[in-house]
Amino acid sequence: MRLLAEIFHGTPAAGAELARRLGIPQTTVARELARLEESGLIRLEQIGTAKLAKPADDLPFVPALRQLLAYVGGIVPALIAEHQDRPEIDEIFIFGSWADRANGIAGPPPNDIDIAIVSDSLSRFDLAEARLRLEAATGAKIDQFVFEPGHERLAELRENCVPVLRRES
Repeated sequence: MRLLAEIFHGTPAAGAELARRLGIPQTTVARELARLEESGLIRLEQIGTAKLAKPADDLPFVPALRQLLAYVGGIVPALIAEHQDRPEIDEIFIFGSWADRANGIAGPPPNDIDIAIVSDSLSRFDLAEARLRLEAATGAKIDQFVFEPGHERLAELRENCVPVLRRES
């Protein structure tokens, strides 16, 4: 699942890079890439001497698969694990290009993951170490934005977002 999530939500990469990102043996990645290609879920595109793993975006269930993978194989469970025990956080959601791709909106692969954290008592500086841990765990560049609960841009940012955590007041 982590490999599939990385292929569908990360930047296209060859097997060696995927193995490095995920911390699993390259032989395991090579075997699983062959199985995923045979099943039609991914395509391996020859670029020079490397074969880049890319999602098979023409399948009718890809939007649903992207959403499922967001919740089971990557940043979403990492965010929940990192922040679930912080009662001063009211809400967390992912927005921007990463969320757009997860929701099936076409466009280039995202360069980073934009995360909104809603809290009336924390700042981005309070969460800097958590961001560094998340980047190390996921291998992704993360941009965290902290908003107070009544911030005027929240409604706009929630459009096409990927909800992660929400506590009822």
